[in-house]
Amino acid sequence: MMDKHQFGDAMPADFDGANIEDLVKTPHNVRLYKEAENLKKLINDLVDYQIAHPKNTKAASREEADNEKKASQEIEKKEKYIRAQLSIIKALYRQSVMKVREEKAKTSDDRAVNDALILGLHNLKYEEQSLRSEISAAENYDHKYMKLPLISAEEFLEEFPEHNDDSEHDLMTARIEHEHHVRVKLEERRQEKLKQKQKLIAEVKKGKDDLTKLDAMVEKFIEAAEPIKKVLATE
Repeated sequence: MMDKHQFGDAMPADFDGANIEDLVKTPHNVRLYKEAENLKKLINDLVDYQIAHPKNTKAASREEADNEKKASQEIEKKEKYIRAQLSIIKALYRQSVMKVREEKAKTSDDRAVNDALILGLHNLKYEEQSLRSEISAAENYDHKYMKLPLISAEEFLEEFPEHNDDSEHDLMTARIEHEHHVRVKLEERRQEKLKQKQKLIAEVKKGKDDLTKLDAMVEKFIEAAEPIKKVLATE
Protein backbone atom coordinates (compact mmCIF):
# COMPACT_ATOMS: atom_id res chain seq x y z
CA MET A 1 0.00 0.00 0.00
CA MET A 2 1.33 3.46 -0.97
CA ASP A 3 2.02 6.10 1.66
CA LYS A 4 0.47 9.46 0.77
CA HIS A 5 3.63 11.23 2.00
CA GLN A 6 5.97 9.15 -0.20
CA PHE A 7 6.28 11.77 -2.98
CA GLY A 8 6.95 14.64 -0.59
CA ASP A 9 9.63 12.71 1.28
CA ALA A 10 11.46 11.99 -1.98
CA MET A 11 12.18 15.68 -2.63
CA PRO A 12 15.81 16.83 -2.10
CA ALA A 13 16.57 18.64 1.13
CA ASP A 14 17.77 21.70 -0.85
CA PHE A 15 14.17 22.35 -1.91
CA ASP A 16 12.80 22.39 1.63
CA GLY A 17 10.74 25.53 2.04
CA ALA A 18 11.03 26.42 -1.67
CA ASN A 19 8.07 26.87 -3.98
CA ILE A 20 8.83 24.53 -6.87
CA GLU A 21 6.33 26.30 -9.11
CA ASP A 22 8.36 29.49 -8.81
CA LEU A 23 11.43 27.61 -10.11
CA VAL A 24 9.69 26.49 -13.30
CA LYS A 25 9.83 29.24 -15.91
CA THR A 26 9.17 27.88 -19.41
CA PRO A 27 5.49 27.47 -20.44
CA HIS A 28 5.80 23.80 -21.47
CA ASN A 29 7.44 22.89 -18.15
CA VAL A 30 4.85 24.90 -16.22
CA ARG A 31 2.07 22.84 -17.75
CA LEU A 32 4.05 19.62 -17.16
CA TYR A 33 4.51 20.60 -13.52
CA LYS A 34 0.78 21.32 -13.10
CA GLU A 35 -0.19 17.98 -14.66
CA ALA A 36 2.34 16.21 -12.41
CA GLU A 37 0.73 17.92 -9.42
CA ASN A 38 -2.67 16.67 -10.64
CA LEU A 39 -1.22 13.16 -10.89
CA LYS A 40 0.14 13.45 -7.38
CA LYS A 41 -3.31 14.51 -6.16
CA LEU A 42 -4.98 11.59 -7.93
CA ILE A 43 -2.48 9.15 -6.41
CA ASN A 44 -2.95 10.63 -2.95
CA ASP A 45 -6.71 10.39 -3.39
CA LEU A 46 -6.33 6.75 -4.40
CA VAL A 47 -4.09 5.98 -1.43
CA ASP A 48 -6.46 7.78 0.97
CA TYR A 49 -9.42 5.86 -0.48
CA GLN A 50 -7.57 2.54 -0.18
CA ILE A 51 -6.72 3.32 3.45
CA ALA A 52 -10.34 4.26 4.14
CA HIS A 53 -11.60 1.15 2.36
CA PRO A 54 -9.25 -1.74 3.11
CA LYS A 55 -9.73 -4.80 0.96
CA ASN A 56 -12.07 -7.36 2.60
CA THR A 57 -11.55 -10.83 1.11
CA LYS A 58 -13.97 -12.51 3.54
CA ALA A 59 -17.27 -10.66 3.34
CA ALA A 60 -19.63 -11.88 6.07
CA SER A 61 -22.78 -10.42 4.58
CA ARG A 62 -24.36 -9.29 1.36
CA GLU A 63 -23.90 -5.66 2.31
CA GLU A 64 -20.20 -6.11 2.96
CA ALA A 65 -19.84 -7.85 -0.41
CA ASP A 66 -21.65 -4.99 -2.16
CA ASN A 67 -19.46 -2.42 -0.36
CA GLU A 68 -16.33 -4.35 -1.34
CA LYS A 69 -17.48 -4.47 -4.95
CA LYS A 70 -18.29 -0.76 -4.92
CA ALA A 71 -14.90 0.05 -3.40
CA SER A 72 -13.12 -2.09 -6.02
CA GLN A 73 -14.98 -0.28 -8.79
CA GLU A 74 -14.07 3.11 -7.33
CA ILE A 75 -10.43 2.05 -7.06
CA GLU A 76 -10.46 0.88 -10.68
CA LYS A 77 -12.03 4.21 -11.67
CA LYS A 78 -9.35 6.18 -9.84
CA GLU A 79 -6.61 3.98 -11.32
CA LYS A 80 -8.09 4.64 -14.76
CA TYR A 81 -7.86 8.39 -14.13
CA ILE A 82 -4.27 7.92 -12.99
CA ARG A 83 -3.38 5.98 -16.17
CA ALA A 84 -5.00 8.68 -18.31
CA GLN A 85 -3.11 11.36 -16.40
CA LEU A 86 0.12 9.39 -16.89
CA SER A 87 -0.53 9.37 -20.65
CA ILE A 88 -0.96 13.15 -20.59
CA ILE A 89 2.25 13.56 -18.61
CA LYS A 90 4.20 11.26 -20.96
CA ALA A 91 3.07 13.32 -23.97
CA LEU A 92 3.93 16.57 -22.21
CA TYR A 93 7.28 15.11 -21.12
CA ARG A 94 8.14 14.23 -24.72
CA GLN A 95 7.18 17.76 -25.77
CA SER A 96 9.29 19.16 -22.95
CA VAL A 97 12.28 17.06 -24.02
CA MET A 98 11.92 18.31 -27.62
CA LYS A 99 11.65 21.88 -26.37
CA VAL A 100 14.76 21.42 -24.23
CA ARG A 101 16.65 20.03 -27.22
CA GLU A 102 15.54 22.99 -29.33
CA GLU A 103 16.59 25.39 -26.60
CA LYS A 104 19.94 23.64 -26.26
CA ALA A 105 20.47 23.87 -30.02
CA LYS A 106 19.54 27.56 -29.97
CA THR A 107 21.79 28.11 -26.96
CA SER A 108 24.60 26.35 -28.81
CA ASP A 109 24.07 28.58 -31.86
CA ASP A 110 23.93 31.68 -29.68
CA ARG A 111 27.08 30.55 -27.89
CA ALA A 112 28.82 30.07 -31.24
CA VAL A 113 27.80 33.59 -32.29
CA ASN A 114 28.92 34.94 -28.92
CA ASP A 115 32.25 33.09 -29.19
CA ALA A 116 32.74 34.55 -32.67
CA LEU A 117 32.03 38.04 -31.33
CA ILE A 118 34.44 37.51 -28.44
CA LEU A 119 37.09 36.24 -30.85
CA GLY A 120 36.50 39.26 -33.05
CA LEU A 121 36.82 41.53 -30.02
CA HIS A 122 40.11 39.85 -29.05
CA ASN A 123 41.37 40.31 -32.61
CA LEU A 124 40.40 43.99 -32.53
CA LYS A 125 42.21 44.42 -29.22
CA TYR A 126 45.27 42.70 -30.68
CA GLU A 127 45.15 44.98 -33.73
CA GLU A 128 44.73 47.98 -31.43
CA GLN A 129 47.81 46.96 -29.45
CA SER A 130 49.77 46.43 -32.67
CA LEU A 131 48.71 49.83 -34.00
CA ARG A 132 49.58 51.49 -30.70
CA SER A 133 53.02 49.83 -30.82
CA GLU A 134 53.54 51.02 -34.37
CA ILE A 135 52.39 54.54 -33.49
CA SER A 136 54.71 54.59 -30.46
CA ALA A 137 57.60 53.34 -32.59
CA ALA A 138 56.87 56.00 -35.20
CA GLU A 139 56.65 58.73 -32.56
CA ASN A 140 59.93 57.64 -30.96
CA TYR A 141 61.74 57.02 -34.25
CA ASP A 142 64.95 59.01 -34.67
CA HIS A 143 63.82 60.95 -37.75
CA LYS A 144 66.51 62.75 -39.72
CA TYR A 145 64.43 65.91 -39.94
CA MET A 146 64.68 66.19 -36.14
CA LYS A 147 68.44 66.75 -36.58
CA LEU A 148 68.10 69.50 -39.17
CA PRO A 149 69.53 72.84 -37.99
CA LEU A 150 66.19 74.59 -38.33
CA ILE A 151 65.52 77.97 -36.87
CA SER A 152 63.32 77.81 -33.78
CA ALA A 153 59.55 77.80 -34.16
CA GLU A 154 59.38 81.16 -32.38
CA GLU A 155 61.82 82.76 -34.83
CA PHE A 156 60.03 81.19 -37.79
CA LEU A 157 56.59 82.45 -36.66
CA GLU A 158 58.02 85.88 -35.99
CA GLU A 159 59.34 85.96 -39.57
CA PHE A 160 56.29 84.26 -41.10
CA PRO A 161 53.23 85.11 -38.91
CA GLU A 162 50.85 83.67 -41.53
CA HIS A 163 51.69 80.21 -40.09
CA ASN A 164 50.49 81.03 -36.55
CA ASP A 165 47.36 78.90 -36.95
CA ASP A 166 49.10 75.90 -38.54
CA SER A 167 49.07 72.48 -36.91
CA GLU A 168 52.28 71.06 -35.49
CA HIS A 169 52.73 68.92 -38.61
CA ASP A 170 52.06 71.78 -41.04
CA LEU A 171 54.35 74.10 -39.06
CA MET A 172 57.19 71.57 -39.18
CA THR A 173 56.64 71.10 -42.93
CA ALA A 174 56.77 74.87 -43.47
CA ARG A 175 59.98 75.15 -41.40
CA ILE A 176 61.61 72.35 -43.41
CA GLU A 177 60.55 73.97 -46.71
CA HIS A 178 61.93 77.28 -45.46
CA GLU A 179 65.22 75.59 -44.58
CA HIS A 180 65.25 74.00 -48.03
CA HIS A 181 64.75 77.35 -49.75
CA VAL A 182 67.49 78.93 -47.62
CA ARG A 183 69.87 76.11 -48.47
CA VAL A 184 69.03 76.34 -52.18
CA LYS A 185 69.86 80.04 -52.13
CA LEU A 186 73.06 79.38 -50.19
CA GLU A 187 73.99 76.71 -52.70
CA GLU A 188 73.34 79.14 -55.56
CA ARG A 189 75.56 81.71 -53.86
CA ARG A 190 78.21 79.07 -53.22
CA GLN A 191 78.17 78.04 -56.87
CA GLU A 192 78.39 81.70 -57.90
CA LYS A 193 81.34 82.27 -55.55
CA LEU A 194 82.95 79.09 -56.84
CA LYS A 195 82.64 80.35 -60.41
CA GLN A 196 84.13 83.70 -59.36
CA LYS A 197 86.96 81.86 -57.61
CA GLN A 198 87.62 79.73 -60.68
CA LYS A 199 87.57 82.85 -62.85
CA LEU A 200 90.06 84.60 -60.54
CA ILE A 201 92.26 81.50 -60.49
CA ALA A 202 92.16 81.46 -64.30
CA GLU A 203 93.01 85.18 -64.43
CA VAL A 204 95.89 84.76 -61.95
CA LYS A 205 97.20 81.80 -63.93
CA LYS A 206 97.00 83.83 -67.12
CA GLY A 207 98.86 86.67 -65.41
CA LYS A 208 101.54 84.26 -64.25
CA ASP A 209 101.83 82.86 -67.75
CA ASP A 210 102.09 86.38 -69.18
CA LEU A 211 104.81 87.25 -66.66
CA THR A 212 106.68 84.07 -67.53
CA LYS A 213 106.49 84.98 -71.22
CA LEU A 214 107.61 88.55 -70.42
CA ASP A 215 110.57 87.24 -68.44
CA ALA A 216 111.58 85.09 -71.42
CA MET A 217 111.27 88.05 -73.77
CA VAL A 218 113.37 90.24 -71.44
CA GLU A 219 116.05 87.58 -71.26
CA LYS A 220 116.10 87.27 -75.06
CA PHE A 221 116.26 91.04 -75.34
CA ILE A 222 119.20 91.16 -72.97
CA GLU A 223 120.94 88.40 -74.87
CA ALA A 224 120.31 90.21 -78.16
CA ALA A 225 121.57 93.49 -76.75
CA GLU A 226 124.81 92.00 -75.38
CA PRO A 227 126.86 92.63 -78.59
CA ILE A 228 125.67 96.22 -78.69
CA LYS A 229 126.66 96.59 -75.08
CA LYS A 230 130.15 95.31 -75.86
CA VAL A 231 130.50 97.70 -78.85
CA LEU A 232 129.47 100.63 -76.73
CA ALA A 233 131.85 99.56 -74.02
CA THR A 234 134.89 99.56 -76.44
CA GLU A 235 134.15 103.00 -77.73
